[in-house]
Amino acid sequence: MTSPADLSHAVLVRVAEFLRTLPADQLAALADGSARLQLAATGATGATGATSGRPARPSVAPRSRGTAKAAPAPAVEPEKVRADLAAIDDRAAAGRYLDDLRLTVPQLKALANNLGIAVPSRATKADVRRDIVQWTVGRRLDSSAISRPAPARG
Repeated sequence: MTSPADLSHAVLVRVAEFLRTLPADQLAALADGSARLQLAATGATGATGATSGRPARPSVAPRSRGTAKAAPAPAVEPEKVRADLAAIDDRAAAGRYLDDLRLTVPQLKALANNLGIAVPSRATKADVRRDIVQWTVGRRLDSSAISRPAPARG
């Protein structure tokens, strides 16, 4: 088992076995980025730097407190926003609705998260606004337009 593909497979199997043993809170911390996997050698290293033949066991290490940010509290009720956007049948009107809420970028990202919309961490306010409009109003309008039967030719 010397090829990189074989070694990668063996490592992934061991990591999967390790992850199965973790409690739900540690898995959640890994999933949301507040914890990370860290490689630690388990055997004594010789003068050449090689381990004693035993593979290192991954461990869960909490991320440093300086890099973790708490999600801001939503400034609006996500369910009310969801209902209001469901009643809007125009992308531009939905965008104006979000603009009228006057949310900051972190608040807009928190709203998107509460609506189940994933946005990149470096997304701008316009990007988050566009994603919210697309996933709440735009997809519904697109689906409606696609499912309409073609006009009869006569």
